[in-house]
Formats: sequence, C-alpha cells, structure tokens
Amino acid sequence: MNRDNSLQLIASTRVVAIVRSSDAETALQNAEAIVEGGLPVIEVSLTTPGAADVITRLVDMPGVCAGAGTVMSVEDVHRLADLGVSFIVTPHLDEEIVTAGLERGLVMGPGVFTATECARALASGADLLKIFPAGLAGVSGMKALMDPFPQASWLPTGGINIDNAAEWLQAGATAVGVGSELTRGGSDRAAGQARKVLGVVSSLPPLSVPKGSG
Repeated sequence: MNRDNSLQLIASTRVVAIVRSSDAETALQNAEAIVEGGLPVIEVSLTTPGAADVITRLVDMPGVCAGAGTVMSVEDVHRLADLGVSFIVTPHLDEEIVTAGLERGLVMGPGVFTATECARALASGADLLKIFPAGLAGVSGMKALMDPFPQASWLPTGGINIDNAAEWLQAGATAVGVGSELTRGGSDRAAGQARKVLGVVSSLPPLSVPKGSG
C-alpha cells in the first residue's frame, strides 16, 4: 500500500489499532480479530516478541494497512520497510528515523509532546504528529498545539478509549491510536471492541484527507 493510500485509509478509518502482546501468536490473533471487526489499520509494537512475523502476516492480508510502533532506530526502519510495512510510529522524535522512513516511502508518525517537538517533526516531513502520552496532554493540550501548527495532522495515542475517542476526533485529530481498549480480554472480545469504536467514528462528520509530505 503506497503512502497516499495509507494516509487515506488512516484518515477515513480514523483509528489506528495498536497491538502489543507478550507473544506473537496472541498478537496475531488479536490483530486478525480487530480486522474482522472492521478496523484495517493495525500497528504492531516492536515490544511484542516476534513482531516481525506478525507484521509479515498482516502485510499479506488484503485491505490491511500494516504498520509498526515503538520503532527506535534507523536500522529498524529499513528492516520494517523490507517487510512491507506501510507506516511507522515512534514514541519519540528522531529526525533521522523520520527521514529514513520517508526515503523508503513510508507514512511517518513520530511522537511529540511540546511545541518545539511539533516544529521539528513538521520540518523533518512527518505526516502525522503522534501526541504521546495523549492522556497526560489532554484534549486541551492538543488544541493548544493545533493553533500554531494548523498544517499538522494529529494522532493522539495513550489513554484513548471508546468513551473518549469521539472527543479527540471532534477536537481535530486525524485519527486516534487505540490499544489495550481493543485487546484487553483477548481475541474473542477484540472484534466486538473494534465494532464499538467504528460505531463511534461513524457518527462523526467526514474528515478531509491529509496529503503525504513527499
């Protein structure tokens, strides 16, 4: 899936499902259940043992936009690009990681928390600004950052759940990252949780689709 298509899918789905587990089999089961529930944008955290195997399986699934999170090095970027990921999310801002991902044609969402980090991320060409931890910043914190950076697309992550997702999206987030809310309780529950999140999103007005930085 190319950059523009990936951005379009993230913006239209408005939810990035984050899968993090203690083993690859559980992570894959959760991811497959989330896709079954209707959420096609899946971020697999590299803190998951065997994350590369899970990502490889997701990349091969039709209609799925597979990405990786907790990416900490340029070497990881190239390894993941070789696996076929569509997007990369980091918990922090590292311009070298952003540049490497853009050079490989990936959608990049570095973690930011301050105005300085937002400015640096945008200057590096980041597609999405991942406010992390979003629960600590609060919706008011994101809105304060939106004023000086109206060109940015926002991906708050950390502390987002079914009950508050709409508030973040209505405040101007392009999409929200949702993790444990979907996977807590295992794959038997994950599909239903994905449907609940989709129900929240479907009640919101459509969002204009962001364009890639290059």
